[in-house]
Amino acid sequence: MSTVIPLDPARSGGRARRSSAVQQIFQALREQIVDLRLAPGALVSKNQLAEEFGVSQTPVREALLRLEEEGLVDIFPQSRTAVSRIDVQHAREAFVLRLSIDVEVARNLAPVISDEQLAELSGLLARQAAEMAATDLSAFTWYDHAFHQRIYQFGGVGGLWDVVRSRHGHLDRLRRLHLPEKGKAETILDHHQAIIDGLASRDPIIAEAAARAHLGAALAACDTLRQRFPEYFD
Repeated sequence: MSTVIPLDPARSGGRARRSSAVQQIFQALREQIVDLRLAPGALVSKNQLAEEFGVSQTPVREALLRLEEEGLVDIFPQSRTAVSRIDVQHAREAFVLRLSIDVEVARNLAPVISDEQLAELSGLLARQAAEMAATDLSAFTWYDHAFHQRIYQFGGVGGLWDVVRSRHGHLDRLRRLHLPEKGKAETILDHHQAIIDGLASRDPIIAEAAARAHLGAALAACDTLRQRFPEYFD
């Protein structure tokens, strides 16, 4: 039977004082869900969350409703709340959305990106490589997201990152499930370097090709992942 994985008070307590309780609970739970620390099928206790965050159940319910809107939890009224299982169709739709935006951003950004922006991307890549060496896959994934978010911001469409992320939960879980596979993290780093090189070429075609090559590996491995982790999928 699935059980609740406790939240980490050291990571959540300070931030709760700086943002609304709803937003903090939402972000903390979402982070654990997409990082698979709260596995598909795991139960989520409203009472436990309210106690840990020192709030009533009202902001907890609101945070869970936001997660339900993203398809990341299933709420069964008067019964239970559980982390949703991975919906492959939802992941495919997120992939199409992400791909269409990423290639467009790369194509438009390449001719105008600055040396300072390229250096910042290289710095994020170096931090991501360091987290891989430290075998901290959660931090590795954080820098993965930071890398792409900065590209969106450099391309003048930073607001679209939030839109993409809100549709990306199932695909993120597929990717996180795939990440421990031998050579997968190294491939991501290689792809990120290729994206930097493509942007540095100032050639829109090269930059677009690098962005396109980066996405889709987790979907390609979907059947294998489903066989290995059948309890995680619808």
